[in-house]
Amino acid sequence: MNQYLCMIVVALIAIAGSGGASAAETKRPNILLLLSDDHSYPYLSTYGSPNVKTPILDQLAAEGMKFHRFFTGAPQCVPSRATLMTGRSAVVARMTRFSSPLPRDEVTLPELLREKGGYFTGVCGRNFHLDGSARTGAAVAQVFETHNLKTFKDRVDFLNTCSDADVAAKFTEFLNQKPADKPFFLWANFSDPHHVWNAPARFRPDPATLVLPDHWPDLPGLREELADYFAEINRLDETVAGVLDVLKTRGEMDNTIIVFCGDNGAALPHGKGSLYDPGSNVPFFVRWPGAVKAGGESRALISAEDLAPTLLAAAGVARNAVNPF
Repeated sequence: MNQYLCMIVVALIAIAGSGGASAAETKRPNILLLLSDDHSYPYLSTYGSPNVKTPILDQLAAEGMKFHRFFTGAPQCVPSRATLMTGRSAVVARMTRFSSPLPRDEVTLPELLREKGGYFTGVCGRNFHLDGSARTGAAVAQVFETHNLKTFKDRVDFLNTCSDADVAAKFTEFLNQKPADKPFFLWANFSDPHHVWNAPARFRPDPATLVLPDHWPDLPGLREELADYFAEINRLDETVAGVLDVLKTRGEMDNTIIVFCGDNGAALPHGKGSLYDPGSNVPFFVRWPGAVKAGGESRALISAEDLAPTLLAAAGVARNAVNPF
């Protein structure tokens, strides 16, 4: 069984009840992809972590299916995101350098949704990392401009990087621009819990109360760092609440596939940049009323390469029209 089909069977064909309408009888679903940054499993309270308090994300997971063994394509931001958007490994997609822009001939999920499914598409939030590094000198920037290497302005209808605090406002702006007769796809990127760890004190747990896994030394300095990291996750939960409020206000919660996942693991020991599980095993869950049964849970081994083709299938884009995947 193909990887993408495995994920569909496990997650998206879990019809909620016997009276649910078939996909053919409903309009194409909207798709909202929420991506946190440097976020290792199991650091949401829905997974049993005592170190964080994430009621909004917990509720979202409870209303759909959560996965325990979702692994990103790589333990670093750029190659991981390339895998999510192309359904291909970072090596095949030629995205193994942090500063690389995605090659123009690599076809992405939003492009296919727009061209084959009639979707209005967008990307917002923190740097999405697939147009090359933002931290380049003037000479490199000139090369990018001369050769038109930044391609995402051509791949989506709406492109707007912003701080986490502004994601909900940009989501509103995106929906205001969407034609009334089109479903939408939005990839919303969050900086939390990536460095800089600067969440306000009200989000920060007491370092003395933290429960450390066996592979971390129990040192005062590490406890302080972990408290800073977990504060970022607590703040992320509140930020996501604002984004979901926009969806609720528009009356689109029930016709939207909401996917939440991390891009790679935490910048902590055995995490980001390593091949240990915390480097690429991230939180992942899907909410889709009427198609994904609430309260679902899976320990199936799932790859990030599965995500793009699975969402295309859920949107009704036939696989024979998606040769790149």
